[in-house]
Amino acid sequence: LRSSQSCSRSSGDSWASQHWQVMMPTVSSPGQLWSLLHVAGGGCCSRCGQPSLRGAGAGERHAAFSYYTSTAARPAIAAFVASASLGALGSAAAAAKHHRRGNRYHHSAASSLVACAAGGSGGSSGSSGSRSPEPAPPAAAAIRRAGDGVVKIFVTKQRFSMAVPWQSMQVESTSGSGAFIRRRGSSSTASPPPESSMDPPYWTCTEVEHAIPEVAGDLILTAAHVIADARDVRVQLLSSSGASPDKYVARVVAVANDSDLALLEVSDERCFANVEPMKLFGPRELLEVQSKVQVMGFPVGGDYLSITEGVLSRVEVVEYSHSRRSALALTVDAAINAGNSGGPVVDPSSGRILGVAHQKVVAQGVENQGQCVPPCLIWRFLWGQAHDQLLSQGSMGVFLQHLESPAHRQQLGLSSEETGVLIREVHRLPGDGPSAIEEGDVLLKVGDYVVDNFGTVRLLEHRVALSAVQDLLYMGDEVQMTVRRDGQVTEIAQQLGQAKHLVPRSLYGEGYVARPGFLIFGGLVFVTLSAEFIEQAWPSAQDRPPHLVDLFLRGTASPEKREAVVLLSILADDVNAGHGSGYVGSPTVCSVGGTDVVDLEHLAKLLGKALREDEFAQIEVMMSNGPYSIVLNSADVLEADDRIQQLYNIPYMASPGNPWIDNLQPSVWLQSFRAKARPRRRGQGQQQEEDVIATELGYGGEGCDAGNI
Repeated sequence: LRSSQSCSRSSGDSWASQHWQVMMPTVSSPGQLWSLLHVAGGGCCSRCGQPSLRGAGAGERHAAFSYYTSTAARPAIAAFVASASLGALGSAAAAAKHHRRGNRYHHSAASSLVACAAGGSGGSSGSSGSRSPEPAPPAAAAIRRAGDGVVKIFVTKQRFSMAVPWQSMQVESTSGSGAFIRRRGSSSTASPPPESSMDPPYWTCTEVEHAIPEVAGDLILTAAHVIADARDVRVQLLSSSGASPDKYVARVVAVANDSDLALLEVSDERCFANVEPMKLFGPRELLEVQSKVQVMGFPVGGDYLSITEGVLSRVEVVEYSHSRRSALALTVDAAINAGNSGGPVVDPSSGRILGVAHQKVVAQGVENQGQCVPPCLIWRFLWGQAHDQLLSQGSMGVFLQHLESPAHRQQLGLSSEETGVLIREVHRLPGDGPSAIEEGDVLLKVGDYVVDNFGTVRLLEHRVALSAVQDLLYMGDEVQMTVRRDGQVTEIAQQLGQAKHLVPRSLYGEGYVARPGFLIFGGLVFVTLSAEFIEQAWPSAQDRPPHLVDLFLRGTASPEKREAVVLLSILADDVNAGHGSGYVGSPTVCSVGGTDVVDLEHLAKLLGKALREDEFAQIEVMMSNGPYSIVLNSADVLEADDRIQQLYNIPYMASPGNPWIDNLQPSVWLQSFRAKARPRRRGQGQQQEEDVIATELGYGGEGCDAGNI
């Protein structure tokens, strides 16, 4: 660049100058520039193998360092990096910090490069006088700009009580975090079509506009559990220096409870007027393990944006605490605390969202293990909600067994090159089509993914559980599979359906309010068994009834048993005298009048039939220590329920919102029974009159017996 420098060590000065004169014209990439900054000594960093200044003599080292950070060198460096991408500069900044422990000259030279790139003043040996503050490195600037789109979410929520299902619990105020990802308006851009017919439709998306072409308001990505049971949602933009402190009303647009994701929409244009939406990693992108990540959000204890730093430590399938279902997740060692949920996990070199923080591992001996939703599930959610897809994760309806045993593989006829898992059980529900996969099949491949003997596949360059591939698709999609059946390799296609758990893992379904199903008959309170009920009724896992836990873990839905119905409690009255009162151990309901109970709706129909046709209503239940019969006088039930409803101040004798009760007003349940159960012996005229009443109440129609609800 010039033939002489002001440094007194002329030998080092000349040597450094020659390097600049010879090498600078040939530099054509950030990587070459990085090497040039450290080629002076010809040595390498002991930590990473990059060229360093350590190999040079003291004079040469001092001269090189002085020259590279001098005013004279800055224009040449700045001219080159002016055209470099932000990602390249961010990489240089990250590398600079990486080297700071191994070699202080590495750190100084790299910091000067970044300062020059930002237009700042590098240090010079022997210089004096005041210095202007150096601008932040470009990577830090990218993070700062990305952080401008992080919002604090204020939620007023009210849960339904599972122990007293006709009541709601107290109102709560909670907070979480979210990220602004899409500005209002429409877009004509479209992503390229998937490369393979087996790829999901969002697989080539790179911009949120590709997945969501049109939206009326500004969109915020957050976690589903942040807005669960919400009655009011507001957002506040506290991370941007010029942002308004006002809170803006947001509405819930879509929820994917299985993957703990939610989308909010803000209609007020002022909220994000001066803020750019945050960018996302593509659905097929992931950082390398041990790459640096930053968690942004508003943890409890502060009102302003918090950024914690760590590394991506693991990619695997884990259980999501909100849905109690396993799905792919990224594990990071950055701090994730209450209030961080829903906030973005960001790549510091680019400012793009790598994941959505949603939970941390809390257990004895476990520290610094937080987890976030990966990009592939985020894109599945975004594309699905815009294209009217069911957002719940589908299921193949099978139970698998690993084939680690060589003897077992040999018995099944697998060759030494074949790997797979054994299909032990196939579960189907009413409405499901015929199953293409059969019990005894050996599953070899799912799409293009080879299944190993431990039930894992290679997805996004990581070895993860087979279910991660299934979760990329939507309910109703067909999964192409290769199986070995009866000694032959066969190609089949299996449609994804609903999960076949007897006890639902979540009552939220496709919404964000968990509403329990219940029915009161003769003071007997029946509820549908669910995970929420078990956890709310018995907060401590040690106190939970073993027979209910066993149903939760092992129960499988079938046409004969779609739900598990539990006798929650008995509201004491003369009609049920002798059977106890209050909590009676939560026995499961088996049958009514000798007919097995399929679900809560079926139970209601059987009880209605007993009132109409039988002198006694006999209900068989299974206690934890054996069977038990509850017998009520049918003629006394209706008046007793009227007394019970008033005495215990019960607004509904059955859960509103169910298709078989259809938002009934108080005491309509009783009116319907009176209309249809009295008198038992009636003439044709009375039957016609009661049919009219039944139709008005919504119980009539083809296939609906009189007295059924």
